[in-house]
Amino acid sequence: MSETTSRIPGALTRYRVMAFVTGSFLLAVTLGVILKYVVGIDQPTFVAITSGIAIVHGWIYVAYLVTTVHLWTLMRWGLGRLVYMGLGGVIPFLSFFAERRVSADVAATLETR
Repeated sequence: MSETTSRIPGALTRYRVMAFVTGSFLLAVTLGVILKYVVGIDQPTFVAITSGIAIVHGWIYVAYLVTTVHLWTLMRWGLGRLVYMGLGGVIPFLSFFAERRVSADVAATLETR
């Protein structure tokens, strides 16, 4: 097993964790936006909490992008895959679907190496 190949499982684990955390925070932000603008909840405490969640999500998204780029670099995938994986942190539910697909692709690639 080459040095690059031996680093892939760890990179995949970090990506999977960050995809789940980022996706969860994105769903919380999305729910907050729906409750504020559709339902009309405009209490100061609610706005402060949802704003805090949105800020935390932004920083978590940065960490998610770092893990995404690291795995993408190790796998030597095309630019389209990087964009798809990166969009997982800004399109609700996409990070969960992307994580499953990426995990399956990495597993298939590692079996052939």
